[in-house]
Amino acid sequence: MNGKTGGQKLRPRVALLGTFDSEDVKHFSRMFPTIWQAPNIDDLKAIVDIREIDLVVIAAGIAQTSNWPAWTNVICFSKHINRLPGPVPHSNVRITDNAETEEYLFPDVPLPFGRLRDIEYHDLTSVRGWPRIELDFPYSPVYSVPEAEREEATTIFENGAIICERHTSAVLATVFRRKDTGLGVSCLPSIDKNQAAWVDLIVTQWAQSNREGFPTYGDWMGSPQWMVPEERHILSQTQALEWKKQEYVTKINKQVDELMSKLALVKSNANKGVRRLITAQGAELVDEVAKALSKIGFSVDPIDKTLNKTDPKREDLRLNHIGKDGKEWHAIVEVRGYSKSGGTLRDFMRLDKFARLYRKKTGQDPDKRIYIVNNQLDLLPPQRPEPLTGAIEDLEVIGETDGILIWSVDLFRVITQTDPKNYSTVLESIKHAHGRWIPPHFV
Repeated sequence: MNGKTGGQKLRPRVALLGTFDSEDVKHFSRMFPTIWQAPNIDDLKAIVDIREIDLVVIAAGIAQTSNWPAWTNVICFSKHINRLPGPVPHSNVRITDNAETEEYLFPDVPLPFGRLRDIEYHDLTSVRGWPRIELDFPYSPVYSVPEAEREEATTIFENGAIICERHTSAVLATVFRRKDTGLGVSCLPSIDKNQAAWVDLIVTQWAQSNREGFPTYGDWMGSPQWMVPEERHILSQTQALEWKKQEYVTKINKQVDELMSKLALVKSNANKGVRRLITAQGAELVDEVAKALSKIGFSVDPIDKTLNKTDPKREDLRLNHIGKDGKEWHAIVEVRGYSKSGGTLRDFMRLDKFARLYRKKTGQDPDKRIYIVNNQLDLLPPQRPEPLTGAIEDLEVIGETDGILIWSVDLFRVITQTDPKNYSTVLESIKHAHGRWIPPHFV
């Protein structure tokens, strides 16, 4: 039937559903020529048919009981909505559980969204407890969404993400256009301020391709053809700075990537090297302890490597050092790594046997018996107590028998945090220690 339609309100026609800040409502009144307000969907339906509405803005606290958002553009700030239209037919957007981590990601977004996001989240420190948003394809015995459309919907949904939980990549806020109708959907349940600014920004983007629904929306004075010369000059300067900023960001990102590649290589080398003082046991730990003690200034002999299979077991390492007075100093070293234990006096006492073999071989007693322990490897380094913590009597026995207990973690700290010019002080502290070795104060 041809004819002329009457009773139409000026567009864009916007419904505000729920309770908004009074300043936001004033802002909406300036933004849109036609506005309806209602505390819930039933009251809204009583004053306007949903088909007359170009956009519904949903405040926090509103819950949904029907499929009415499918007929309009929707911007939702509520975490209680049980579903919104998805990117393709027979798909929905749902609020699920809450984020459990503090860490978050800012995906790449168009510049205007990035600017507002920086304002919104400039003081953000955690997203723990924020609602997660997921894409859902409800089961139907009549129709099943093809896999290709599911993948396309997921791409549209994730490409619209404004902020994500870091470890799961779960979306926490998103804006996208529906493939079938072109209508916009925005789910922003974690935004509790600048809501009018977000609505303004999102509608400005949607208006670019939906002039029927938003025929006059946007700042026509922002077009260069309607600007005065001073405005065009400032706009030109702004655009030039934006390009300069992008070039600088690209350059910095490249430098960061190069440094991260170098860091990965250094980390790999550390894992195969000095960090074994924290992570290894057995031959690897012995090897790294020998390197550390050699760096400090001792002459180190790996005794185990010189033995034949038929020879009796001896100490892992033998240390030698000639002091400034020309006097020689000798020590035997037992190195042990433990998955759960913090070390034992029994393993230290193995050095008694090795000392007797040393005396038989050299004709003298060693000056020191050194027990080096990498303890409780099942725990992270910050969680590990020092070896023999609480075993005061065992430490006294070690000290009374010219013995010292060295924590391999302390050796790691010495090698990685001490100026090599102070290694001689570290060496002397080991030579003169009794019981538990405590690194010098500058470590």
